[in-house]
Amino acid sequence: MKIVNANEMKEIESKTSEIYGIDGALMMEHAASSSYAAIKAEFGNLEGKSILVLAGKGNNGGDALALARYLLESGSTVKVCLVFGEPSSELAKKNLYILRKLDVECVEYSENYDLAKDVENADIVVDGILGTGSKGQIGKELSKIIDIINHSKYTISIDLPTGMDTDTGHVSQSCVKANMTITFGFMKKGMLLYPARLYCGKVKTEKIGIPEKLVESMELKGEVTTFDDAKKILPERPAFSNKGTFGRVLIISGSSNYTGTPSMVALGALRVGSGLVSVVTPSPFNTVVTSILPEAIAIPIPDTDFISLKSIKIIDEIAGKSDVIAIGPGLGIKEESEALVKYILEVWKDKFIVIDADGLNLISKDVDRYQFNPKMILTPHLGEFARLTSKDISEVISDPVKHALEFSKMRNVNVLLKGPTTVVARPEGEYTLNITGNSALAKGGTGDILTGMIAGFMAQGLCAFDAARLSAYIHGRAAEIYSQSKSEASMLVRDLADLIPQVLREINR
Repeated sequence: MKIVNANEMKEIESKTSEIYGIDGALMMEHAASSSYAAIKAEFGNLEGKSILVLAGKGNNGGDALALARYLLESGSTVKVCLVFGEPSSELAKKNLYILRKLDVECVEYSENYDLAKDVENADIVVDGILGTGSKGQIGKELSKIIDIINHSKYTISIDLPTGMDTDTGHVSQSCVKANMTITFGFMKKGMLLYPARLYCGKVKTEKIGIPEKLVESMELKGEVTTFDDAKKILPERPAFSNKGTFGRVLIISGSSNYTGTPSMVALGALRVGSGLVSVVTPSPFNTVVTSILPEAIAIPIPDTDFISLKSIKIIDEIAGKSDVIAIGPGLGIKEESEALVKYILEVWKDKFIVIDADGLNLISKDVDRYQFNPKMILTPHLGEFARLTSKDISEVISDPVKHALEFSKMRNVNVLLKGPTTVVARPEGEYTLNITGNSALAKGGTGDILTGMIAGFMAQGLCAFDAARLSAYIHGRAAEIYSQSKSEASMLVRDLADLIPQVLREINR
């Protein structure tokens, strides 16, 4: 599902009017009618409901004022508060004029107006104060108003909650905490990022008459991965097949300090359907892999606590027969291991490669030494990405989409930046956001499962970008299913892996 930033939405609305003659008045009427339908679907009969509509000066206020008319027709008791006084938008002025003709009570906010009382008495408060053009910056007076709104029984924000930045997901010192947000045309990027996601409540995306033909012509770069997207991407499983049909994965992982890591990566690759998974890990720790996961082939590296170039003959032999190489988890950060990572990225650059964990930490020592390509994907969490880019982690968190895209383009490599909202970026500038998952994933080892899943899907023929976004969706969805019957705090990595088949079945059904 496509997502947009503020500038893209403005351009879409402008072209909808200029090219197709669907002007602002028509779009506003669409917005009002679709918002009313969404509210009716949520509440059922609205007759007798007391509804307070808070409208700003611009077109977001106009949408709210037009919605007020539909709510009035439903039999609701409607009162309007003009937060900044008389509107400046011509469309908003027109809708306000109609409401006054219909004898709807419309008051201007002032110090003498008891907003708290009206909010307390309302069954529903509609927030139509600031819309997509807002950067989330508000003054003291509006902050006070928002704090009052946040004591309502139920708040519906129009397009996005007031106090939120459309693009970054930043929120001001006060932000409307909506129970439901009705947004128009497309989900807005900032709504999917933290902390803004916490303020949107249930999100409904409604149509306002934007032609699909126009959307296709604009080649929008952002998407959020949905169930339908996962269904389209998931590789088929032909009946006439063998283990070679579903690809061979080589995992280079583990050391004396991280003996369990290789088995978790292998488990992820096998659970998503990879045909053959081989693990190279130091002896005797290969027996840890085979004792946990006899389905994997664990090749021991003799007489060493970590993997280095001393073992390259063994690795090269297996790599030549593999479709995908996953390298990094549990390697440790010795100089000899750094040379190994560099060797793999140079000599086996034509293979699909997933680089994670210590592989990323080794690269971050001097990222300029490495050459990447679009068949590779880096899968850092926020801290690892900060080290890779020599940025402060707070800077990365401030706009993860921007930073992931910049690094992906500059280094010509796919990036999966893990976080509460995971960003997958490709060098061409496309990106997708994943919003499945919960705090159950905040546990050591879940990232190793994800690395294996990405490798497993690439082995089955998906490009790095599609393998990453599909894996992120399934990974998060498995955590959601776990939490339906158990505490998020209790999930173990093997619980996560054991739920992958259920998610795959859910997608296939």
